[in-house]
Amino acid sequence: MKKKFHYIIALFAFVLWGLTFPFGKMVLPPLSSYSFVFLRSLMGFSLLFVILAIQKEIKPWLQSLKENFWPLFLFSLGPFALSYTIQFYAIQYTTAINQSIIAQTSVIWVVLINFLVFKQKPQLKFVLGVLTGIFGVVLIITSSSASSSTNTLKGDLLSIIAFICWGSYTAFSKPLAVKIKPKYLTTSVLMFGGIFLSGISIGTGLFDQVNQLTTLQWVVLLYLGFICTGLAYLLHMIGLSGPEVKSEYIAYFTLIMPIISASFSILFLDEQFSWRIGLGTFFVFLSVIIIQYKRRKPLSQDDNASEFQL
Repeated sequence: MKKKFHYIIALFAFVLWGLTFPFGKMVLPPLSSYSFVFLRSLMGFSLLFVILAIQKEIKPWLQSLKENFWPLFLFSLGPFALSYTIQFYAIQYTTAINQSIIAQTSVIWVVLINFLVFKQKPQLKFVLGVLTGIFGVVLIITSSSASSSTNTLKGDLLSIIAFICWGSYTAFSKPLAVKIKPKYLTTSVLMFGGIFLSGISIGTGLFDQVNQLTTLQWVVLLYLGFICTGLAYLLHMIGLSGPEVKSEYIAYFTLIMPIISASFSILFLDEQFSWRIGLGTFFVFLSVIIIQYKRRKPLSQDDNASEFQL
């Protein structure tokens, strides 16, 4: 039951992240990728810091930060800050649809890193499920748009690099999430990421960019900062903190994001439901069944008896 709880919590984080791609396009420009990630980190950190203060956990968090300073520092600058900065720089040179497709490769990098670094061999059903799910996602997010072209090559290649970094973030956050409380870990990562990007953001015109934001863009930015960064990253770390939870299974939940993006487009952007979206959704749910399927062992007489004992 506790294992399922961790998976459900992590899934909810990816549901919150579902609108990141279209919403990100809405504020880039006027914001640069550096300013965008910095403001999201600042808002997310502020939310979690207030939570720690209310729960009187500032001192334990600082102690945890001191004990794990270098792992947290390097983790924040590498997989976290690097992946997001490259991702939202790249999205200015490609489409949200293309980057949504490329985002699904992160689960592949997680499995590969787990195999090469942590010596975790993936099960065959997991590989089959991921391939089925990716096929379904591609059907959905290409249902109303053209494929990648040479005009988006720069953004697509940078997006691949970004999601290799994101895959390493998920893979390497697993051992940290087991060792450090999720609240402490997420707060530290957002703090270091924000500090690292603050100088670059200010130097590239942060204040001028902020002044150009419209009211709608501010609403979108607040959602992406407090909800998609602060709350969602906390939920993601809580999910990963389960001792029996596998990081590649958590990464698999990225497949839900394009479905949410497609649903948003149909409901609010007047895009029509097509047979490709329906077929793609079928394959995504089929992939979930493949991964979650467990062959039921025949029960012995003792097992049958134990089932009726109260």
